[in-house]
Amino acid sequence: EFRRVLFRSRDTLWVLADISALKRYQDEIEHLAMHDALTGLPNRRLLEDRLRQGLALSRRDGQPLAVAYIDLDGFKGVNDRLGHAAGDLLLQDAAQRILEGVREHDTVCRMGGDEFVLLLPVLKQEDEAEHIVQRVLQSLRRPYGLGSEGAVHVTASAGLALYPHDAHDGETLLRLADAALYQAKAAGRNQLSRW
Repeated sequence: EFRRVLFRSRDTLWVLADISALKRYQDEIEHLAMHDALTGLPNRRLLEDRLRQGLALSRRDGQPLAVAYIDLDGFKGVNDRLGHAAGDLLLQDAAQRILEGVREHDTVCRMGGDEFVLLLPVLKQEDEAEHIVQRVLQSLRRPYGLGSEGAVHVTASAGLALYPHDAHDGETLLRLADAALYQAKAAGRNQLSRW
């Protein structure tokens, strides 16, 4: 930061200060405000912003957009049986698998616990969202290596809602995708349910 201080009409003093550490700290605080600390994924606050942007883009271009809730089946049992450290490793691995299963411009968000949300904008057709979510669910079915705890098997359930077919605003899309998730769990888990 450069600052010029005037003493008299002819005298000038320049003060040079390195604020790069302060800037890094500020960037880190901003990142933490918008991302989950455990997985590094966007949090609800960032998801809501991206959902607003995605809906505006979908309205402009006339393309569908999807929201999917994903919940790990049996996560509580792993957490209770093997401890929170093992549960944290499982969540980090699951987050990475979900990221690998979506497209580059999709958003994966951790809502808390073992619940994730996928925002799938710019769909060519509505059934493209189902293919993406099924690919993610398939990836989540693979065994999880938890170090000294060995491998555990966990499945996932998902609920899907689409704009403009199911709703026209972000809050309703999220609510319908969450309700569809509970339909999938009630139907036996380890599956995708569309609202």
